[in-house]
Amino acid sequence: MIKKTISIRSLLLSVFLLLMIFPLTVAIITYKKENEISQKQVSQYLLQTVEQTQRALDANLAEIDRLTWPLLYQQSLDFLDNSLETPYQLFQANQKFRDMVYIYLFRGRLDHIRDIYLVTADHQVLSTNTSLYAFDQIDAGHFRYIMDQLESEPLKMNWFSDKWAIFRSQEGFQTPIHASVTAVRRLNDSNTSELRGYLFVQLNDRFISENVGNVRIGSTGSFMISDAAGDVIYQQDSALFQNLSMSETIQNLPKQGQGIQVVDAKWLLAFNTSPTSGWQMTAVVPLRELLVPNQRVLQYLIIIAGLGTLIFIIVSVLLAMAISKPVIHLARLMSTTSIDNLHMRENVGSIREISILQRNFNRLRERIQQLLLDNERQQKEKREALMQAMQMQIQPHFLYNTLDTIYWMSKEYEADSISKLVTALGRFFRFTLHSGQEWTSMKKELDHVENYLQIQSFRYKDKLKYEIQMDPSLQHIYVMPLILQPLVENALEHGIAKMSKGGKVSITVAREGERVRLSVFNTGSGIDIEKAKKLLQSTDSSEHVGMRNVDQRIKMAFGQEYGIRFSSSQEEGALVLVYIPYQMEAAK
Repeated sequence: MIKKTISIRSLLLSVFLLLMIFPLTVAIITYKKENEISQKQVSQYLLQTVEQTQRALDANLAEIDRLTWPLLYQQSLDFLDNSLETPYQLFQANQKFRDMVYIYLFRGRLDHIRDIYLVTADHQVLSTNTSLYAFDQIDAGHFRYIMDQLESEPLKMNWFSDKWAIFRSQEGFQTPIHASVTAVRRLNDSNTSELRGYLFVQLNDRFISENVGNVRIGSTGSFMISDAAGDVIYQQDSALFQNLSMSETIQNLPKQGQGIQVVDAKWLLAFNTSPTSGWQMTAVVPLRELLVPNQRVLQYLIIIAGLGTLIFIIVSVLLAMAISKPVIHLARLMSTTSIDNLHMRENVGSIREISILQRNFNRLRERIQQLLLDNERQQKEKREALMQAMQMQIQPHFLYNTLDTIYWMSKEYEADSISKLVTALGRFFRFTLHSGQEWTSMKKELDHVENYLQIQSFRYKDKLKYEIQMDPSLQHIYVMPLILQPLVENALEHGIAKMSKGGKVSITVAREGERVRLSVFNTGSGIDIEKAKKLLQSTDSSEHVGMRNVDQRIKMAFGQEYGIRFSSSQEEGALVLVYIPYQMEAAK
């Protein structure tokens, strides 16, 4: 017999409509008041943020200006009184200039300095940049523009964007630090007012980014700094300044003072002009990003929440007998659902919508249970297939060299040597052919590496020496097969083989807490750690396939905290470390 169900919509719709009318009306009134208060708060906060940021930046600009004051005195530039006609005289003057600016003037701000130039009155150039040594290397147009600007304020430090740099180095490689603004001062002798030259301090982008890089304008706002000519000096990555209306508004801002403007009823814009440098800082934030409501708005919300709570309590009591029991039971069953009780089923009730949820919940548990079983099976098959594929991918590159060695030794040596070589080779292949098994002991793994080194000893003759050390308590721990042989092979090919007098390979196995460290050291040239890390992470490079597979197998089996690490050796040579967990039984 089919149970007759009733619609929960019919039961709750009329009640909820009545409940929604009152809170909706109050919410509309609250929203309007909140908008007015929040917009005023945002405007004040935004302008204060711009002012504080501008003051912090001006303090750094003033510091750069102050550091140049000693150059206004005769004794600071007395070396310019000597003749600078010969290359040697110019070199000596340039060396004194470098010592003066680096050791005495800008010693505390060198991390912000890119280059410093001094152009004398007779167009001799002194520079900290070895690429700039003659006046004809300077951009004449930019130099004339800067000179014209200095004429209007000859006693003041002037600031120019990177657009007006008078010299650009032809760098052979990219660096993370780039040129930024240039500070220019006219140097007149304080006693005679005679022009001594022009000082150019080219700063890098860290000078500005360290002062304003951490400034955030809300969560989606942004800001920019432009000079008096409108050239952008610094700008946060944002699409806000690409808007046409925004660009036109910024171009038409007053060149002095500060203020707030609303753009297209969408954005709030604050600007402030620095009296020190003439730079204008502009911040933009969307109007939808309003601050948290003030206390008055909070009171409104509390009143609304209180009234709503009271009404919902009354309604809940009235409806509890009709709908609460099956819903609470279903909710409890959902909250306690786990892999262990997926077999449990919910009884279907009489309310139509709830009964649909109950039937779908039962179907969902059945589906989850089946998916867990399928996923467990697939993951196990995938893991086994991937482990086998990566183990098989390690190619023994030394095979042909070894067979070639056996051939030539048969021509030159007695059968005893060949017998030893073939015996070691047989042991090696016996372990390799049985390496399809997922786990082996540390002792067997080291025996295999020793067989490999014995084979290579015949190839390298007296060039190869090796040493294997292991804590006796670690010989029975379980490890994955073939995790050391690729590393030793790499040490021979890239270390010992390149040394005319040969070298030594040292293998050490030691315990570090709950980890086991396996180290492979070979004499010879050191290892480029950064390049080795990139090769280890690369999937396209055909180099170091064996080493990459060892690292992937270990991480797949034990986690990302284990695997291969590269270390700087205290001795001359290369050191590779392998970390695996300490375990006395094979992992499942």
